[in-house]
Amino acid sequence: MIGYLQGTVIYSETQMSIIHTASGIGYQVNMSQPLVPGKQVEVFISHIIREQSQDLYGFISIEDKLFFELLLDVNGVGPKSAFNLVASLGVQQIIQAITFENANILKSAPGVGKKSADQIILSLKDKIQKMNLGFSSIAPQTEVKKTNTKEDPKTKMDPALFKDTLSALVELGFKDQDVLPLIQKHLVSETTKKPEELVRIILKEIR
Repeated sequence: MIGYLQGTVIYSETQMSIIHTASGIGYQVNMSQPLVPGKQVEVFISHIIREQSQDLYGFISIEDKLFFELLLDVNGVGPKSAFNLVASLGVQQIIQAITFENANILKSAPGVGKKSADQIILSLKDKIQKMNLGFSSIAPQTEVKKTNTKEDPKTKMDPALFKDTLSALVELGFKDQDVLPLIQKHLVSETTKKPEELVRIILKEIR
């Protein structure tokens, strides 16, 4: 089972690259974006073996590989759908969508329908809170004070405030994926506790 490759890119197109390793073998790897031919790369691999085929899915980070494999445990989610989710949304945005039960964000990935999106949320919401894979649904702090061990309350997002604010902005005609980063940013930096106030703040920034 292949889990990691190191070598030189000898060919690359939109979502496929061939990596030539020191052993002399060139591996064809599904990648989320083209790699630079001639460049040395290190890629984490998820090796999918089926009855009539074998496919290699490559990821730059171990977190992406682990989350891809976590998605494969969800009933009805195959390698292509899982790969499209990680490639188009990224792990952090998938985690946020699951945490706040926002199926629309998951559905924006190619090949992911409502049924699959709902199943991902149902299957993984509890799991992602208990796992330690090097990522978190809590927004990162810009500064960490070593002398203060108490958690800054502004660094953890309020799920109810998040949901209400997102719903209000969607009703105003904005797309989930466009306003989600703004909501996250202001939930960290602002002290407001009311969705209507947060909506006004974000609308001022957008306009």
